[in-house]
Amino acid sequence: MKHSSYVIAILALMTVSAEAATEAWKERTVCTNSRFYGTSSCQTIGSMEQVPTRDPAQDAEDNKARQEGIKKWESFCKPTRRLDDLGVVRLVYARSGCEFGVSE
Repeated sequence: MKHSSYVIAILALMTVSAEAATEAWKERTVCTNSRFYGTSSCQTIGSMEQVPTRDPAQDAEDNKARQEGIKKWESFCKPTRRLDDLGVVRLVYARSGCEFGVSE
């Protein structure tokens, strides 16, 4: 009878700690979209840490700067989509180095 009470006590402790761990677990999904290839990719990330709160004004400023950089790169590189011999979409650039992010 002693052994069964130990087993019950251990199972109870394991259940409580598992429930506490799931409450602290945070999960978020991050998606990226490719405007040239027409695909999107999503990844679910789990973390025990608290996700920091974002500043909407800073996010808007960052997004504006990112969009300006994209427009600058597009006007310099002029990417176009082409199908290769295997039917895979490839980007062809007007200038050398654009496949590495060169924008000037």
